[in-house]
Amino acid sequence: MQIDSFKQIGVKKIIQFIAVVVAACLLYISAVYFFVFIPSFTRHDPTPKDNMKFFKTEENFSKNATDTIWLKEQPLEKISITSNDGLNLVAFTLPAETAVGTVVLVHGYHSEPFREYAVLARMYHNLGYNIVMPYQRTHGESEGKYITFGIKERFDILEWVKKANSMYGSDKPLFIHGISMGCATSVMTLGLDLPTNVKGVIADCGFTSPHEIIWKVLKKDMKIPTAPLILRLGGFMTERLAGFNMYEYSTTEALSVNLARDEQIPVLFIHGDADEFVPIEMSERNFTQCLASLTVDASGKTSIVANPQAEKYSFFKVKDAPHAIENLIDETGYQEKVKEFLKKAEN
Repeated sequence: MQIDSFKQIGVKKIIQFIAVVVAACLLYISAVYFFVFIPSFTRHDPTPKDNMKFFKTEENFSKNATDTIWLKEQPLEKISITSNDGLNLVAFTLPAETAVGTVVLVHGYHSEPFREYAVLARMYHNLGYNIVMPYQRTHGESEGKYITFGIKERFDILEWVKKANSMYGSDKPLFIHGISMGCATSVMTLGLDLPTNVKGVIADCGFTSPHEIIWKVLKKDMKIPTAPLILRLGGFMTERLAGFNMYEYSTTEALSVNLARDEQIPVLFIHGDADEFVPIEMSERNFTQCLASLTVDASGKTSIVANPQAEKYSFFKVKDAPHAIENLIDETGYQEKVKEFLKKAEN
């Protein structure tokens, strides 16, 4: 009888232990969902406090505010498209009177076009370009439940390019200019079948892939000891809830497609050397990939072969520039590099 009592106590403790472990696991998974997945992959429209933090200084904030007022006073037209997965996506356009081409301006993560492109939109307008400024999915006036860090967004930008061509014609050059996540998205479009009038991509401070930037934030910025486990759980959630895999595509894969083209699409990489959010090494790695490639012959021997079209790629490093505001830190240098790139890529 006493032995049976001991057995019952032992079984009860085992059940209690299992219950505690299960509860702890569920609590951990819930914490990852609510404090990592939801803030990272869902909508967050920037607040005035977010904007002040983004621009770093009052001077930068005021400069953007002045150009934002100018931009909103222009005859902007709101247009829309339907994404491949049925979302209504919205953009603002500003046509040029005598257009020399079109530029699609792709904003970054948890941002919007007026915050990142007011200054640059004015530059492009003065140069005679039609301007298309989309709200990326799950941002601003565009529909969407989840942000996919360029994985699905790259197809959206392809549709915006087609829309721009239907509005302004495909007989003039078209450029894609992306900042931060918008940069990664824009570079990823190079892996798609782009219209022949796409003459170049301006790639400003973008990351290489979703999993790399999220890993960097978890491990290096937040210094979370369980970062590998969080990344695995996050990956499970993105696949089951958001319908994408963080490892399924990257800018390096897209650049490989571009490098295999008979006529490669030129890219201007831009990055600030004081960027603490997206490491400048990510842009440097992409740029280096475009200059030479690693080949393997029939015997398995590897060798580095220079890209015969390497002159189509350039890198502008902006001194002392934090994330995504290089065009404000060195406005003159930035705009001169872009103008030089446009002129060279158009020919």
